[in-house]
Amino acid sequence: MARNWMLIAVCGLALASPTEQPMHRLPQPHYERLGSDPEWLAYAAQFHGHLGPWATAGTRLGMAGLREVDAKGYFDVEVICEGPFLKPPKSCFLDGIQVATGATWGKRNLHCGRTPTDEIVVRVRNVRTGAQAEARPTAKLMDLLGSFQPRVKAAGANGIGQKTQDDRDADHAVEALAREIAAIPDCEILVVSRTEDARQHE
Repeated sequence: MARNWMLIAVCGLALASPTEQPMHRLPQPHYERLGSDPEWLAYAAQFHGHLGPWATAGTRLGMAGLREVDAKGYFDVEVICEGPFLKPPKSCFLDGIQVATGATWGKRNLHCGRTPTDEIVVRVRNVRTGAQAEARPTAKLMDLLGSFQPRVKAAGANGIGQKTQDDRDADHAVEALAREIAAIPDCEILVVSRTEDARQHE
């Protein structure tokens, strides 16, 4: 009897081995949360894959637009983003918008275009009430984003567990900038205003 219990215990330990990868799990972002990081920032990093300034800026503008139209997000919003979002790092802004508003490509309630001047405009509409708002970055936010210079990876670098000290320093600088953008009051980094829904007059 004791032998049977020992066999069960050994099998149980084998099944619970930490070297085994669980069958179902989310990808692990390149992000170590600090105690001062707000919950929304950790959620944005999980979605985006790391803590980046452009994704953080998109999250801030998206949250402001969602609040302005008093929407819950996900299904009661339509979002239109205009800006220079053709490739990273600027296109990372769109990941922040998805996190902040719940509007996504799959639900077809997130749309993207480009303004002639490459200025950034986020238009959020509450589809239940028709309330509509625009959020735009201030010059201060654009200066902060402009100070971010993406690091060019060395040829053949796979980015998995083989980072140099320069790579780690660059990652810390990127995260510090993202945290700075996360902490600045809305009034310093964005302008949000209600706009009229033109469809009310059709």
